[in-house]
Amino acid sequence: MTRHGTDTTATDTDTTATATDTATATDTRTAATTRSHVYPVDLVRVLTFACVIAVHTTSVVNPPASAPAGGAEMLLHFTREAFFVLTGFVLVHRYRDGALQVRPFWRRRFLLVGVPYVVWSIVYTALVAAARPMPPGPAFVLLAQNLITGRAWYHLYFLLVSMQFYLLFPLLLRLLRITRYHHGLLLAASAALQLGIDTALHGPRVTGLAAALLPYDVSFVGSYQFYLLLGGLAAVHHERVHAWLRSHPGIVVVALVASGAAAEGTYLHSVHAGGDPPFAADVFQPVMVPWCVAVVAALYTLGDAWAQRRGGGLGSRIVEGASDRSFGVFLCHPLLLLAVTKPGATNLPRLVPEPASTVLTYVVVVALSLGVVEVLRHTPLSLALTGKGGSSRGSHRPLSKLGYSRSAVPVTLACAPDTRRRM
Repeated sequence: MTRHGTDTTATDTDTTATATDTATATDTRTAATTRSHVYPVDLVRVLTFACVIAVHTTSVVNPPASAPAGGAEMLLHFTREAFFVLTGFVLVHRYRDGALQVRPFWRRRFLLVGVPYVVWSIVYTALVAAARPMPPGPAFVLLAQNLITGRAWYHLYFLLVSMQFYLLFPLLLRLLRITRYHHGLLLAASAALQLGIDTALHGPRVTGLAAALLPYDVSFVGSYQFYLLLGGLAAVHHERVHAWLRSHPGIVVVALVASGAAAEGTYLHSVHAGGDPPFAADVFQPVMVPWCVAVVAALYTLGDAWAQRRGGGLGSRIVEGASDRSFGVFLCHPLLLLAVTKPGATNLPRLVPEPASTVLTYVVVVALSLGVVEVLRHTPLSLALTGKGGSSRGSHRPLSKLGYSRSAVPVTLACAPDTRRRM
């Protein structure tokens, strides 16, 4: 995807992705002890995953110049940052009180995330090579470039950034422990840095080396440093953060409305000033920082309300099942979205006018993706294609620490996509 466009070709780097920290599930099974499962994260994960598919569908079905579609994408662009917050939260929550064995940690992470990354990069690169077409030599060069940059398809950058974070995670744990009495100052400095990064990425066009590197900003972990740190600090201070959010729902709602209005107002001002909608809805701009933080807080508060009332019925099983499959859906759903929107008899958007065509396409893609993942999970290729070793049901045990009626095994995270100017 171009920097300020919504091109949906395989060379796009913009993505609404929902990538996942499924590797935490393996840590759960191999851990000698277990930590309380944070149930609100389940619903946060599923709702964010649903928004990821929505922003992808909106950007693919509608023309790039559609101002209403861009306005919707502006508000949906929290998904990428939300999943980076959750990734940081999940990993730090898992290891905040115990020793991290670095080599086994890396081995598990790169098996359960790296293998699907390579396999799906091959799949999407082969799709591009077949569409062009190109000889084997250039196709292999393209594959190598895609593996290095995360550009095989517009959502795979998320896995590349996640693997960069895995490499740096031992250093993050050390940083959090060294600065344990200065976490407020650390977060403030990180927020200021993030605002500077977003200002630079969304600013005037650059030249020279900066211009050459700019297309790869979505694939660099430094572009998201604040959100990963925010998740990690929220895990370190989880009990305090949880209690504050539970006792201040009014502030959470006000922050959500105010930051959402600011984000949408910034978008409309940019469009009315002559900016194209994809640029105006850019995920990298300063106004997105408070909006993303407010949405994450609101989703967690909503998840907490759900967790207090969950009872193990159909609704709980749906949420748990969806979160367990979301990484696989993240990996395959762009392929299915392409299949149902390409010109021809299978083109869904031509059947009904907007906005019904976007809704119809969204529902069909979600259903097809879940069906494909369910089939793949029952094959020997499950690990390579879905990041899971096979179909299994997680067991949950009762929770007491945070006032829920049940408790469970440690937190796990499965993410979904959000595009560079989509996620």
